[in-house]
Amino acid sequence: MTRSARRGMSLVEIMVVLALVVTLFAVLAGGLRGIFGLEHHKAAVRLATLYQQLHDEAQMKNVTFRVVFDLGTNEFHVEVGEGAALIFDDPEKKAEWEEAERRKVALMDERELAEYKTREQPFDKLGARFQTEFHLPSGLKIAGIYTPQYGRMMTLDDLEQMAAESDDGVPPKIYSYVFPNGMSEHTIIWLREGDSDDGWSVEVEPLSGNVTLHETLVPWQDAFSWVPDEGPELEQ
Repeated sequence: MTRSARRGMSLVEIMVVLALVVTLFAVLAGGLRGIFGLEHHKAAVRLATLYQQLHDEAQMKNVTFRVVFDLGTNEFHVEVGEGAALIFDDPEKKAEWEEAERRKVALMDERELAEYKTREQPFDKLGARFQTEFHLPSGLKIAGIYTPQYGRMMTLDDLEQMAAESDDGVPPKIYSYVFPNGMSEHTIIWLREGDSDDGWSVEVEPLSGNVTLHETLVPWQDAFSWVPDEGPELEQ
């Protein structure tokens, strides 16, 4: 056999090996996508289940829970406070109240300020009964959160813009509340897979506290789609 023939067989063998490697990589990549997809779905289910659990515990223990989301670190945790908490049904009322509080605090002396701080609603991290810190699996991120207090879906870009306009330059955290009377703050949470349009939405209804896990990123503008257009007809 000539040297050129041996060289030809060697090239064929290399091509066969490369083809096998490409095929194997495709199979493994598909398997990894399936594994990550399963982990992502489990994380979405875990968040929905958490809200349902907090809804039940809030009523039994007469406490208010708030879920604190940090979009910058892609993490969230749960805090608990006694009784009710002050929330708003639109961002304008929230801004007006915060401005009034800033003006009031600016006029206080040290004693008045100390008394004011003791009256503020305290929220503390939960004890051993609950998992406190939650980290999403790789490839899944908190893409946005809607509550009436913010009036729209808040994304990391929105929070970074707010940070740039603030004094401390720190992106604010987003809060969502669950109350002891069986109600919750209406909340929609987007969980997105990477930079794609795929993901899940966890929606917490305000009156019942019921939690729905959507298999898509639902438009926040349709947040009240569950409300009927007309009420029931009543007998005259």
